Amino acid sequence: MKLEFEKKMKIASDLLSYCHLQGAAEYHLDIKVNNDSAVFVVKASPVKISDEDMKMLRKLLGAPRQKEMEQGYWELVGSSEEKCEMTLIGMMCDEAEAQLTGDELTITVVRKD
Repeated sequence: MKLEFEKKMKIASDLLSYCHLQGAAEYHLDIKVNNDSAVFVVKASPVKISDEDMKMLRKLLGAPRQKEMEQGYWELVGSSEEKCEMTLIGMMCDEAEAQLTGDELTITVVRKD
């Protein structure tokens, strides 16, 4: 149980870190934990992110979940380069979506237990 909580906090922290690296000065994070899942929604602005970088972010977050490899992955989150972290988060989650509206970035990630 404690390990699962730590994984969720790492995901939240690294989503915020990513937004910070994109120039955001304002952040809003919602985490909703249900019996069988956790939903993370981060909104950040203003961000400076190109269309190409948004495409890459979506691709990285879309990495298929790898439950059997997760123990090693979650320990790496926060200790590697920015693009790799988004891939690791993608591999730890079941669904992910990134959307840019003006200068506001919204990332939604769902992790099922």
